[in-house]
Amino acid sequence: MNEPENKAPSGRTAFSPPVGSRPEDAMACLLRVTQELNGSSDLDAGLSRVGTLLKQYVPYETLSVLLLDDLGRELRFAYGAGFPEEIINHWRFGNGQGVVGTVASEGRAIRVDDVTQDPRYIAASRDVRSELALPLIAQDRVIGVLDIGGPTTAFFSEQDERLLGFLADHLAGAIEGARLYQNMREQARTLSLLHEISREVAAILDRRPLLKRVAERVKRLIDYDLFTVLLWNEDKQLLEPTVSVFGDGRKNRRASSVALGQGICGTAAALAQPIRVPNIHLDPRYIDCSSGVDVLSELVVPLVFKGSLIGVLDLESTRYDAFSQHHQQLLSTLGSSLAIALENARLYEQLRADEERLEADLSTAREVQKQLLPEKAPVVRGLDLGVAYEPARHLGGDFFDFLSYDDDRLALAVGDVAGKATSAALYGSLAIGTLREIAGSGDLGPSQVLADLNEKLGRLELGNRFVAMGFAVWNGGENSLTIANSGLPYPYLLSGGRVERIELGGVPLGLLSNQGYLEETRLLEPGDTLVLASDGIEESLDSAGEEFGRVRLETLLEKLAGRPAQEIADALLRAVRRYSGAAEISDDRTVVVLKLDNSNGSNDSKVADGPRLVK
Repeated sequence: MNEPENKAPSGRTAFSPPVGSRPEDAMACLLRVTQELNGSSDLDAGLSRVGTLLKQYVPYETLSVLLLDDLGRELRFAYGAGFPEEIINHWRFGNGQGVVGTVASEGRAIRVDDVTQDPRYIAASRDVRSELALPLIAQDRVIGVLDIGGPTTAFFSEQDERLLGFLADHLAGAIEGARLYQNMREQARTLSLLHEISREVAAILDRRPLLKRVAERVKRLIDYDLFTVLLWNEDKQLLEPTVSVFGDGRKNRRASSVALGQGICGTAAALAQPIRVPNIHLDPRYIDCSSGVDVLSELVVPLVFKGSLIGVLDLESTRYDAFSQHHQQLLSTLGSSLAIALENARLYEQLRADEERLEADLSTAREVQKQLLPEKAPVVRGLDLGVAYEPARHLGGDFFDFLSYDDDRLALAVGDVAGKATSAALYGSLAIGTLREIAGSGDLGPSQVLADLNEKLGRLELGNRFVAMGFAVWNGGENSLTIANSGLPYPYLLSGGRVERIELGGVPLGLLSNQGYLEETRLLEPGDTLVLASDGIEESLDSAGEEFGRVRLETLLEKLAGRPAQEIADALLRAVRRYSGAAEISDDRTVVVLKLDNSNGSNDSKVADGPRLVK
């Protein structure tokens, strides 16, 4: 027997489902879409699919999903259908403004049978006659509003409100999950960018190439149309453009100097505070520099080093409100590192005058560091070990260490300090000493060792220094190898003629507090081989600037799998040297190889005590 139809006040069947379909079927289908949205990393595509499917059951005139900003002050379109693009892209609703703003502030649904009779209604479409707005509530707080406009008066029934309210509840959870995923992904990309820049800035002493590289890296995270860095000229008392490029990489030759306090750039410099302008037409401080770009929004971050003004970093966009609070925080963090790098570049000529004296000091330090290194890999019962290394400069930041706990247990570490030369070497010495203090007893597993080391290094507050490190413990009694990683390139396991990349990652040490690290245990068979290498191997460049790369490394490891550990380590380093040719070494290169002895022979020799610092 057919169920009776539920009539809306206008005579429309509630949800107007296709013949033979029930409202419950429509909701079940819509809920499937929200479940897909829960697992989707693309919030825009998920919302679009919800809108398309809902149209089959509710012949709406307009549909929008509006989300509150970080401060909960205004609603912005996350998705809109039936509206002009101008409205979707630029309209904002204050919390409490209009029907949707009222829903957001009060946290309850509002059904308006005739929008012409409701003073709260803000006309965004000429064809809407009725409106149903429902709050999107996640974790007991309103995150946005689901708003539907109908083509006739009294278009929505009580049943529509109930069923769409049920959908709104599920949609809110799906949106919150998708936003959380996007935020985590954005944070990961941000950390990666900061890690890249911090590695590179120390190697670039010419300010213009440095700033061009920063422009390229920032473009990967922030969609700007004009990137400009103005540096402070103390003699002229002016901010002068040093690098100015469009979003496509072309040079902007029209950039001009500004005085302190002049325009948005000069104001940010004078106040030593970031300034974010969603609409430059509403800010009287804005100065049109005639760059040829129709600028609509701007973000300026001052570059300050030890209280002294270095300059400003200026991003401009042809879109309104193009830059978020997250972008401001990212550039502020980057600005600290960039200010240091620019100051270092400024001092480069002065430092060159002291080169001879420094060279003598470096020679002494190099000899001291050399004494800390074993001449060859230690001999350990049941294992075949190999080590190869090559510094990029006189002193390097790569390090490795072997810790012998007893006849059957051995720990090994490979680390890479951000940066190069003396400071990196000193920080590496500090890191290895702290590692031995934490891991020397052998009571802690690799993941806990990294977590404790991260906390200790972080408390030192040594600027932007951090360490990428892989740490492994070999248990000969169980033939097991337990590994954890904190930002070093993934280790490789050679077993049975196969090359496996053990995908263990983690945040570098000393960068963020309260970090946990994953560990993985593998049972090894005779002949199985672990290869730990710093990023100077895969990222070695040839004369054309192309990296050695993962594919070449894995292909080479397949060929070397049957060889002794030391031969594998030496062959890797030789291959990278041949590949790089005459190109300058841009990063330290370190390889440590652990292989389970095929002979299973016994050797009572133990690992030499003491930290082993490469270079």
